[in-house]
Amino acid sequence: SLGDTLQAVYAHEKVPALLKPGQSDLTSHVDFEALITDLPCTHSRLTTQGVFLERLGITDRAQALAKSLGGTALEHHIAAHRRLTHPDEMGTIFKTLALFPKGAHPPAGYEV
Repeated sequence: SLGDTLQAVYAHEKVPALLKPGQSDLTSHVDFEALITDLPCTHSRLTTQGVFLERLGITDRAQALAKSLGGTALEHHIAAHRRLTHPDEMGTIFKTLALFPKGAHPPAGYEV
């Protein structure tokens, strides 16, 4: 349900978390602020999935792949890109966190 901490998705449907281990996509609700506070790390960066993926070049890659697609395959490709990155879909609700030592460069996708 919506309040469950650990969730699994298989074939675009929510399923029990251990129903298809290794085949389901797992996600969980995380209190990132508490995690950052509790970890002995000197630097952290928190960002949304959409921003993270855009910084890694998802749109350029999606456009390159789209050139060889047509019809239904292209429609699915465009919909998948939107689902992963758009603020009204997974782009905002899902977050990513990087933890790194003081003086180190932030990992790819976490540059400001």
